Amino acid sequence: MPALWQSFILSAFLGGLIGWVTNWLAIKALFRPKQRYKFLLFEFQGLLPKRQTELARSLGKIVEGELISVEELIKKVEPTDIDPIIEDVMRKNRDEMEQRIKDFISNIANKIPFFNLKADTLVKSVMDRIENEVCIVLKRQVPLLLERAAEKAAEKISVQEIVIEKVCKMDLIKLETIFNRIADKEMKAIIRLGGILGVLVGICQWAIQNFVIAAI
Repeated sequence: MPALWQSFILSAFLGGLIGWVTNWLAIKALFRPKQRYKFLLFEFQGLLPKRQTELARSLGKIVEGELISVEELIKKVEPTDIDPIIEDVMRKNRDEMEQRIKDFISNIANKIPFFNLKADTLVKSVMDRIENEVCIVLKRQVPLLLERAAEKAAEKISVQEIVIEKVCKMDLIKLETIFNRIADKEMKAIIRLGGILGVLVGICQWAIQNFVIAAI
């Protein structure tokens, strides 16, 4: 009886150890080894280091085809988001233009203070009107400008190529660190699950060897 229980404990322990180590190695094999190693007829290299370029291409296709497109990104910009920018740009350029006109008139009529004062008032009034009218015209054109900008951007910008370039240049050590930090709990759970399943497999093997096969 003690020998039977000893074989039971040994089978469960070995099964759990094999399951734990197998899952641990599987997770580590995502990133390591980073360099290719040859042993006899076998080659060893981590999944991401070995297939980084291929994974980058696949990810690029998925991102551009299913998740993000340049046109969709630009369409997220509403005309109301552009209106304050137009007003700000017009205000800044208007101040500079107004000052230049005033300086020009001042240089011509610097000996007539009364006229100079009226000129300042006139210039300000005219510039106010011009600023308002130009802002109105530009704001009306914003939807069309955004639509054409989306078309041009889609022709010149490829989300797929950007993703491929970024992923291919990505530092795998940094990526592994980020991955471990984000999925640390899940990875540990997978390793523990491998140990638990290994224990169950070991117990099943022990039961088959000692009861099923022995009975035959």
